[in-house]
Amino acid sequence: MTNFVLTSFFLCSLSWLAVSGSESQTVEVHSGEEVTLQCSNSSSLQTYTEWFRLVNKNISCVSSMFGSHSQASFCAGFQNGKFEMSSNITAIYLKIKRVNLSDGGLYFCGFYMNKRIVIFNATELKIQGKLVVMVYLSV
Repeated sequence: MTNFVLTSFFLCSLSWLAVSGSESQTVEVHSGEEVTLQCSNSSSLQTYTEWFRLVNKNISCVSSMFGSHSQASFCAGFQNGKFEMSSNITAIYLKIKRVNLSDGGLYFCGFYMNKRIVIFNATELKIQGKLVVMVYLSV
């Protein structure tokens, strides 16, 4: 929850972002698994939506799309086919295939409304690494 408060403070200081009705949750997955993050679509209108990620106080654009029937665009560093963005009238989704430790962070989505990106949901993604044990046998 501390990270989310920091994010809210940081985002509110930017003129083109606002935080409204925000929710926060934590999702834990193991390295190598697939995860789908969900953001409630508070607007019943076809609008511009975007996913962001916060890691070590750095915010990165992940992906964006207009409406539920358009194709998603992916930002630099997220164009590797590992990420998929989709939406319907009630939710926006971000699927991450084969997660690894570097995919962890605070993910949040926003909608373009009244000349700003309004943030509604935040999800902290925690990645649990797999323990690999090597056994050497001497013959």
